[in-house]
Amino acid sequence: MGLDSVELVMAFEEVFQISILDQEAEKMRTPRDVIDCIVAKLDAKVEGHADVIRAKEETAWVQLTHALQNAGMVDDAVMRDQKLDEFFADLGLRRQQWRQLKEDLDVKTWPRLRWFGLSTDFPSQLKTLGDLSDWMSENQLQHLTDDERQALTRGDIALIVKHIILDQLGLPEEKYGEDKRFIEDLGLD
Repeated sequence: MGLDSVELVMAFEEVFQISILDQEAEKMRTPRDVIDCIVAKLDAKVEGHADVIRAKEETAWVQLTHALQNAGMVDDAVMRDQKLDEFFADLGLRRQQWRQLKEDLDVKTWPRLRWFGLSTDFPSQLKTLGDLSDWMSENQLQHLTDDERQALTRGDIALIVKHIILDQLGLPEEKYGEDKRFIEDLGLD
């Protein structure tokens, strides 16, 4: 196994709090193989929606909107499709507002703004408040509680595995598929 493979397996083990033997890892040729292995190890429900994921998504959106309201950045309801560039329109205040939002949310990790000369841009994958909320919920997936882990369904596991793979391999979402082969299709070494 190459370094990327080892790091990917370690990410699965850390998030799901399981051990994957080398022999098991060698048999994992596709994301579906990984999902099936984790489902079996966690004795997860095969049927059902991604309830844990949906709860994390809802929690992230509520946290974000409350932080924006508490910071006085909005008076009324905000919409998921609001553009970050429009919401943080004052370029002179953008970095300060971005840091303040991180502090108000009391999170350890936060997307970094890109700096281009006199311009401060949001990461390319973050275009709207909804994108930011999704980023927050995906980041929270790295820290599942024992109760959340026990409540996972195959749908939850599939979404978490997808996010881990996209993050670890730096792939855009459109390149992902459960039946894509890691080496041949996803570029894993």
